[in-house]
Amino acid sequence: MGSTTLARNNAIRHNQNVLLYKGVKFSVAGSLLAAGVGVYTFGPLASSPVGVWIWFGALYVAYLLRALDCQLFKRSVSRQQHVHHWSRRFAIGALASATAWASAMWLIYPETDQAHQVLLVLTLGAVAGGALASLPYDLRLSNKFQILIFASVVLRLLFDGSAFAYELALFSCFVFGFLISCGREVGKNYIDLLRLRQDSQENNLELIRTTEQMAKLGYWQWDLRSRSVSLSTRLSIMFGYDSSDVDISKVDIRATFSRIHHHDRLKVENACTRVIETGEDVEVECRVYAPNDSGLRDMRLMVKLISDSEGRDTLLGAVQDITDIKSAEQKIYSMAYYDELTGLANRAHFHERLDAEIIQSEMRGQEFAIIYIDLDDFKGVNDSYGHASGDAYLTHFANFLREITRRTDMAARLGGDEFCLLISDVAMRESVEDMVLRCMGYTQQAVQLNNHRIHPRLSIGVALYPDNARLADDLVKCADMAMYTVKLAGKQSYAFYQPEMASESQERVRLEADLRQALAEGQFELWYQPKINIRDNCLMGVEALIRWRHPERGMIQPDLFISTAERVGMIKEIGEWVFATACTQLREWNNMGLKLSMAVNISGDHFIAANFCNFIVKTIELHQLRFQDIEIEITESLSRDPEEHRLICHELRSRGVRIAIDDFGTGYSSLSVLGNLEVDTLKIDKSFIDGVASEPASQLMVRAIIDLALGLGYDIVAEGVESADQLEVLRERGCPYIQGYYFSRPVEASKMPMLFATDWSLARVA
Repeated sequence: MGSTTLARNNAIRHNQNVLLYKGVKFSVAGSLLAAGVGVYTFGPLASSPVGVWIWFGALYVAYLLRALDCQLFKRSVSRQQHVHHWSRRFAIGALASATAWASAMWLIYPETDQAHQVLLVLTLGAVAGGALASLPYDLRLSNKFQILIFASVVLRLLFDGSAFAYELALFSCFVFGFLISCGREVGKNYIDLLRLRQDSQENNLELIRTTEQMAKLGYWQWDLRSRSVSLSTRLSIMFGYDSSDVDISKVDIRATFSRIHHHDRLKVENACTRVIETGEDVEVECRVYAPNDSGLRDMRLMVKLISDSEGRDTLLGAVQDITDIKSAEQKIYSMAYYDELTGLANRAHFHERLDAEIIQSEMRGQEFAIIYIDLDDFKGVNDSYGHASGDAYLTHFANFLREITRRTDMAARLGGDEFCLLISDVAMRESVEDMVLRCMGYTQQAVQLNNHRIHPRLSIGVALYPDNARLADDLVKCADMAMYTVKLAGKQSYAFYQPEMASESQERVRLEADLRQALAEGQFELWYQPKINIRDNCLMGVEALIRWRHPERGMIQPDLFISTAERVGMIKEIGEWVFATACTQLREWNNMGLKLSMAVNISGDHFIAANFCNFIVKTIELHQLRFQDIEIEITESLSRDPEEHRLICHELRSRGVRIAIDDFGTGYSSLSVLGNLEVDTLKIDKSFIDGVASEPASQLMVRAIIDLALGLGYDIVAEGVESADQLEVLRERGCPYIQGYYFSRPVEASKMPMLFATDWSLARVA
């Protein structure tokens, strides 16, 4: 705090010195002129001519020395560092001048001429009053100057001893008193102005420093008559100078240019030369060696030529560190044109290149191809092994595509698990097929990722320009349709686009549109398939199954639209509708006295959706149902994501909701997975039930599953039972619960009271 105050006071004192020395030339000229008039006026009346010339000589020497001192001050380069030294020098000169003027009362005093006595007193009063103009910036010095002259006047008049001299002395007291009082007031005002000016300068400097720091700006000034430049503090830091070792106000121009990268040095020199020769402002970018050899920094240099009132030319420059700006621009460019995960071109970049390729190929009469690639079952990798493994899988495949493509080709990730290759200048269809086969070669070996072995499968579609389409969007659509045809045919293959694929694609698009309309217009229905307890021969519960009653196509089974709902992101909405509707129906049955449990299938996307558990709990509570009467069925493949699914299952079971593994035996469940998921029921898949009455392998598998389930305390349900033989085998193996066409197909809710009253030991409902 003390050092800051000292620096501020020194700055104010320096400004005082500048203003005081600035007025010396006017003071010297006016004083010497007044002295000459005084010699002419009072010389003939003085008692001693020698005294007149002594007075004039003393005055002349005093002002001559002050003029020389003023020139030394202007030329001094360290005047700001030695403010008190220059203040003392100025004060000595001013007081010497005052002494010379004060001696006039003793050396040129007209003892016999009262009129000239008054004139001399008034003249000295005027000189003292002149201090208000020449010394207003130093209150103490101004007062000393006036008091010195005043004291000499009064003492000489008192020494005269005449009555007139006494009266004149009294008059002088009033005059000089007024001048001294005015001097004090004027001095205070000027000091206040200097302080305000200093505060303003400090605020501006702080603002500039803050601006420099925030904008990473620095400034330099080069007087073209010298070989040195003056750097701002910020710029000296940017250029790696230590202000404690180097005078940043005088840095050698060659040393400054040496901080610029040698490839950019000539460019900067030429820019400066152009400014000097033309007077035009120039802006140039260059690289500068960062401090401590920490690499290169990008700089933007703005150069301007200015000339002062004396015709001296100076180059002014502003330097901005744009390294972060350049980095941000590069990042923005990368984000706009490249996929962040894989580093491949993104969709926007691919389409931009595709448009350019079409123009070029049309001009040269060339053909090219695009290869649309989908990683089959990628979602299963994410669900089973986590998103980190999924990302590693995508990156691994992207690196593979880089290896097999030429420099003239382009590999892009369009989004998710979809990639696209642009193969330029294709001469024959066979060359495209060779590239496709190289892509399919990726599936020949397992990929090891994060301690997991993944067996890749690809679905690939190919479109040719100009045979299949001439517009970029149409060409991509053709390749996409070809790829989707492969998926529908069983995946792990490739296909070239054929015109008939367009109608199939249109059908898919229409199905998607109809699906959105179906939910809005209430075209979905729930049917219910009974689950029979063959030990007690009773209806113990039902499974809710969705159906779509299309106004034109009639009843549509779920296997024809569920995958579409998942693809277009509607599965969560549909799943919530199914669950809420099933709860509403169960509430109605309970009100009728039908005590049943309700099983509802939940898709993988819905199961892991945000707030899934909260939705299930609130819906059950809203319908005032018992939690244990609700069973959530999830597929076995879904259960392979350990931690997230375990937490969901645990939260639901803690409320009393039951969890069932649907289609058990078709996936990859292990004992540890089952234990972690805390399931209640295993449902044996129909594929095992089909051969349970005739195939030993199926019998062995079913027996193992039943023994496993019962041994671990799970309930076990055999689904897809269609014959009495199958039922008998399952009964013998100890399977307690049966579901299938043997007992009942799925039925509408209105038929459930009749089924509830059926004797299941005798009856079989068609």
